[in-house]
Amino acid sequence: MAAPSGGFWTAVVLAAAALKLAAAVSEPTTVPFDVRPGGVVHSFSQDVGPGNKFTCTFTYASQGGTNEQWQMSLGTSEDSQHFTCTIWRPQGKSYLYFTQFKAELRGAEIEYAMAYSKAAFERESDVPLKSEEFEVTKTAVSHRPGAFKAELSKLVIVAKAARSEL
Repeated sequence: MAAPSGGFWTAVVLAAAALKLAAAVSEPTTVPFDVRPGGVVHSFSQDVGPGNKFTCTFTYASQGGTNEQWQMSLGTSEDSQHFTCTIWRPQGKSYLYFTQFKAELRGAEIEYAMAYSKAAFERESDVPLKSEEFEVTKTAVSHRPGAFKAELSKLVIVAKAARSEL
């Protein structure tokens, strides 16, 4: 029997993180927004948590087609120590050509992040980007210039509250 692929282990890690959070996660806030083509850089940002403790900002530039309806869902754990930000096109695959993207967090450090070229829709599954197409830092997920193949339909980020210095 062959060893499970890297995609399998990624799914296991995501499921474990989601289960850990699901035990004590507040109802997520989902906000629709338009992703607009034209090659101009656009941003969409939302705050969540007590005192708007966490912020997720999606910055992008895309070409082709017309506006697409996307959504940003934000959730926090009941103790406000974990934060999730999911940005996606509910209809599955985006038909826009992304020249760049970046999802930045304020108030939290990323524990897990994944980018997808196709989001699950009806009977189809999420299709992750290759790891060389994007990079993850403590506070951002972004395209990797020269390696990103311009397809994006979903970003999933799980983060932990940043420690405050006393």
